[in-house]
Amino acid sequence: MGGAAIVALDISRRLFRATRLFLPARDPVSTWNPEDYGIPRDQAEEVWIDTADGERLHGWYLRARNPIASSLYCHGNTGNLTNVAHLMPRLLNSGFNVLLWDYRGYGKSTGWASVGGVITDTIAAAQYHDAIRPRHLPSILFGFSLGGAIAAQVIQRYPFDGLILQSTFNTLPAITRVAFPGLPLHLLSGRAFDTTRALRTLHVPLLILHGTKDEACPCWMADVMYEACNGATKTILRVEGGLHKDLWERDPEGMVNAVRSFAESLSTHEDRSPEPPGITEQIVDRALRVTRRYLRVIASAAARHAGRRQVRSC
Repeated sequence: MGGAAIVALDISRRLFRATRLFLPARDPVSTWNPEDYGIPRDQAEEVWIDTADGERLHGWYLRARNPIASSLYCHGNTGNLTNVAHLMPRLLNSGFNVLLWDYRGYGKSTGWASVGGVITDTIAAAQYHDAIRPRHLPSILFGFSLGGAIAAQVIQRYPFDGLILQSTFNTLPAITRVAFPGLPLHLLSGRAFDTTRALRTLHVPLLILHGTKDEACPCWMADVMYEACNGATKTILRVEGGLHKDLWERDPEGMVNAVRSFAESLSTHEDRSPEPPGITEQIVDRALRVTRRYLRVIASAAARHAGRRQVRSC
């Protein structure tokens, strides 16, 4: 009986995360053209990122006219990169190069989103960002909402010069209580994406951006995360009256000043990149990628064949 209850709880937890934590969309808000979101064509480059487990992630690398930093931007749980694309001109004008990209299952990226999957994706994106960014610029991991919680986990596994968290929650149980008051759904959320715990061991500068009227992630969560960060330089900007998604519109000058000052305070560390994988690991990794792509091609062909048979039968 006890074993069955544990299995049932684990299944419920996985279903809860799959249906409530990730809300991807395949279609863009309007188009897949960066210019339609105010991003000049000559400042945008489409990129594709391969993950360690064989997925392909879609993104844009955006270059500022006079860059002072290069950032990896992790968006929230809803939609895809086009949902936040209209904010990118703000970051470009602040002097940030930006790698804006989609987790697996979002937009044009392959696969289906999962807790472990988005961590793997973000590490792959971090590696790609390191390979293409100007080496003399500080590297910043920038996370919005769920993307901030993901970023807090990834920065423990992959080095950056600084971390920015915008409108992020402190723990999954806490945000679940806020989203579903009166229901015990926090018991199903699990302990993944514990931002507070991750910040206790953070050793690079931190900037927290949060609205005082955030209806999704209340501002007290920002205060909890700020207090938890003891080992690094930390700054917090509370945008008065700011909601979950309107900080750049409500206080554009304050946001620009905050991110610029943060970037200008950072030092670059050329020797901070992890050791490259050994030759054996590279061979195995490449073989796994080829195998997974081959299996996806077979599955796709089988699905198309089944579709044609169904059409003929009609």
